[in-house]
Amino acid sequence: MSSEERGRSSYLDLLITTLMEHEKNLDALVEKLEKTCKDLKNLYNEVSSNRGKARVSKGKSEAAPSDQGSIIYMKIKTDREIDEIIKIIESLKE
Repeated sequence: MSSEERGRSSYLDLLITTLMEHEKNLDALVEKLEKTCKDLKNLYNEVSSNRGKARVSKGKSEAAPSDQGSIIYMKIKTDREIDEIIKIIESLKE
């Protein structure tokens, strides 16, 4: 074997090894995605069935208003100072 052939052989071995590692990594990622998809489907089905049950029970009897407050999340992008933002938020509370 000449040095050129050895170089090609070494390069091909490295390429094959790298591709095999990529294949293993991709297989692992695909398995994780499949598991996540399955979990999401199960969660969706569970939420859908719970909503259906809630609608049926709400239709049968009027629910009493809860005394719990509600939480509102807001994302605000502004160039104003923090003090001004706090004043705006406090005015929204009233």
